[in-house]
Amino acid sequence: MKLLNSSLLLLSATLILFSCKSQTTENQANESVTSNDVQVYYFHNTKRCATCNAVENETRVALEMYYEDQMTVGTMEFTSLNLEEDKGKEMAKSLRVSGQTLLITKGDTHVNLTNEGFMNARTNPTKFHEILKAQIDKLL
Repeated sequence: MKLLNSSLLLLSATLILFSCKSQTTENQANESVTSNDVQVYYFHNTKRCATCNAVENETRVALEMYYEDQMTVGTMEFTSLNLEEDKGKEMAKSLRVSGQTLLITKGDTHVNLTNEGFMNARTNPTKFHEILKAQIDKLL
């Protein structure tokens, strides 16, 4: 009985831990967005956990901190899209995104930072900001 309770506890903890884990896309270039500007997309579901919200919030913080000028003149854009709404579904389909994803695009180049976002946005936002900046700087 004690073994069964321990097993159920471990299974429950595992399910909770990974219930909101991102579903990533392939790390290769997908269909191109017609713009040569940097586009940052965060795809999410309607119901979100604290980590999901942190990925979006910390992405915004980093973009405003490092790229305020580019965002003001429109050469860089951040878009948060709900996968359960028509606009989010359409964009996800065109970018071949199948679940919660943080994606940076410029032309045919796509950089998927979903794993980095989910690992760091909530627990180590400074590290996440640095990773995000390094990847965007490669595209500029």
